[in-house]
Amino acid sequence: MTRHKSILSRLLPLTDLILALCCAYAAPSVTHFLAPYIGWESLPDFNVFTASPFLAGAAVAAVPVILRIVGFYHRSNLQRKSSAIRQLIGFVVYYLGFFGLYQTITPDNTTAAVNHIILVSLVLITVALYLRFQLLQALQLRPRAGRNHLRQVILAGTADSIEKEWNALPDFWKRRLNPVGRVIAGQTTQQEVQQLIEQNHVQQLMLCGGLRAYHDMAETITRCELQGIDIYVHLSNDHPVNLRSVVSEIGEQRVLILTSTPVYSWSTLFKNVFDKVMALLGIIGTSPLWLIAAIGIKISDPNGKIFYRQQRSGLYGKPFGMWKFRSMYADADKRLDEIKAKYGNEMDGPIFKLTNDPRIFRFGHFIRKTSIDELPQLINVLAGDMSLVGPRPLPTYETAEFPNIRQRRRLSVKPGLTCYWQIEDRSDCKDFDSMINKDLKYIDNWNLWTDFVLILRTIPAVLFGKGAK
Repeated sequence: MTRHKSILSRLLPLTDLILALCCAYAAPSVTHFLAPYIGWESLPDFNVFTASPFLAGAAVAAVPVILRIVGFYHRSNLQRKSSAIRQLIGFVVYYLGFFGLYQTITPDNTTAAVNHIILVSLVLITVALYLRFQLLQALQLRPRAGRNHLRQVILAGTADSIEKEWNALPDFWKRRLNPVGRVIAGQTTQQEVQQLIEQNHVQQLMLCGGLRAYHDMAETITRCELQGIDIYVHLSNDHPVNLRSVVSEIGEQRVLILTSTPVYSWSTLFKNVFDKVMALLGIIGTSPLWLIAAIGIKISDPNGKIFYRQQRSGLYGKPFGMWKFRSMYADADKRLDEIKAKYGNEMDGPIFKLTNDPRIFRFGHFIRKTSIDELPQLINVLAGDMSLVGPRPLPTYETAEFPNIRQRRRLSVKPGLTCYWQIEDRSDCKDFDSMINKDLKYIDNWNLWTDFVLILRTIPAVLFGKGAK
């Protein structure tokens, strides 16, 4: 299965590229056929590859790239149909955005007929991709008859972990496996293991119990490795859902890298470039609001500074100075303990939240409600301390009081201006664990499409002041 999946992961983008190419070639003919029925102008002899070879070639070549960005190749297309439809919708949105940008830059190079052909080709490609997804999923999930077609497997671990994790596997997966024996930690001898392997022509060792079982079954694992038997390690539910392994070489030494954060790729490179470009444009575009904020702050509290810079926890907890427009009186930090003692804390956990905090002056409430106070953080994005999208950075003293080290995983990516919690809850959320879970959801499911959606969702959240206080 490992080799099959590796080959499949390489063939899918190529298959989709060929499908896109065929659809692009067929689009003019399909458009010409449909034109009389829907009132379109037709170009019977038009060939998009002859008329604009660079645009057509780039558009087709970008198909597998965009599909990977939206997560269409995640889990080798064994995801739910609803997920595949959502990813294909993202694919269409990306393409429409790119073509819209192209037409904005070169408005005289396209006609209505060409636009119709582009639209038809996009529909054809999307339908072809969905049909390919359905066909592949049906082939992968089909039952296989006869033990000769099954994969001979040894289950290893404790009796409880084997029972629990084998039962947790989906039926379509178990139908492909033939468990020929169990290796119980501390009970089964290595001679018995070898007999199981030789007598049953074992192809796979399924290790139950997570990374601890990997340590407990080290001798069995080594025995299987030496004989070329694949090893599957089942992770417990408290492991990150996106934990990935990569084998790399450092000099003469091989290392196994386990990571649960987004690995460096073209997607992360694009995210970094996009962050800085949009931060610069954001600073320029919102400059009038900076002037209004400066004047309002000075009128409200003339003795204090316009900007407030606080030590926040950045990537892996590294402190950085986060900029904000000041919304509290100049002595706000000194009064924090007094306010906590007098009014308490509306949020559980180490984070302090208080509706109608008396340290906030009237104009401060306005810039908080409209999120104008957050605009100076675009400087932090430009400096590389923050991203546009990511878990909100917390003060260093709040991070130091996290009750569970699991919660520190939110520090494994750059903090951002917005994320799920900022959009869906903000100050309305009183549950610290809920906030952490939303941050981990972002980390475990990150892709460029997620960032794009969260940025779009942030706009109405800011305009309507949802949860802002």
